[in-house]
Amino acid sequence: MGMSIVHNSYQTIWVPVKPGATIYVGGLVAYDINSTSEGVEMLPAAAGVANKTNNDVPLGIVIGTNRKEPLFDTTYKCEYITAPAAADAHDGASIEYVGVEGPWAKGDPVPMVKIDLLLPHSVIRAPIFKSAVGTAPTLVTCTTGDSSGVAGTFGAIDFSPTANNDSTLYFRSGSNAGAYRIMDGTSTTALTWDVALRNDVADGDTAVAAPMRYVGSSTVLIGATCMSYIDCANDPVEAGTDRWAINVIRLDLSEAGKEYVEFMFQPNHYCNFITPAVGA
Repeated sequence: MGMSIVHNSYQTIWVPVKPGATIYVGGLVAYDINSTSEGVEMLPAAAGVANKTNNDVPLGIVIGTNRKEPLFDTTYKCEYITAPAAADAHDGASIEYVGVEGPWAKGDPVPMVKIDLLLPHSVIRAPIFKSAVGTAPTLVTCTTGDSSGVAGTFGAIDFSPTANNDSTLYFRSGSNAGAYRIMDGTSTTALTWDVALRNDVADGDTAVAAPMRYVGSSTVLIGATCMSYIDCANDPVEAGTDRWAINVIRLDLSEAGKEYVEFMFQPNHYCNFITPAVGA
């Protein structure tokens, strides 16, 4: 149910987990460059314009753990692993670990995760949820139509759009079912767009909205803690403050509960400067 690489997968590797960190399968991981880090942790939330305050680089997507007896998280609906304290490995680890490959010593009792490495041109598929894993974007119904096909009054969508053409409306039912339009208004209910639909917008039409463009540059917030989905309950931010900068390749809002976006991280996220805090 988490993220995956659908194009331009580079290779998979095993990496140690930072002591005390919890890692969720299907989520993005990184080495935290703002503090001492002897293993991966979940990618910290974006801070600053396009994460220019944190500067953490998305390293990869977790696809497995080396814990012999897997754990499952019912909130994030995925397997996870929690690393014990750094001293745990001495004189026999409290948890049994198996299956690690690569240059790592066989039988070394430390928690590790297998990740699918990311490159700037890797295309990631991420589910779209509203604030929590498994909660679909809100389906809204038209209450006042439009005979020009460029507007409509609906139930409230999940976020506040801007006038900067940075969010998408998809018609799921009615005579315009299947059509995507870029919204250009700021209301959560009185929705507008420039490119006319083929047919009138009618009372009873249903639609779903996402806070990103259907193709092209967008700024998004990735679900906190598990870092495994795009959160549609957060407003698009034109300046990109505390958001990730992505290039959308495909946005699919056609099926309730299975909405997803395919995207690449913009290259600036792989060109960040190392901060002086490293190794502190």
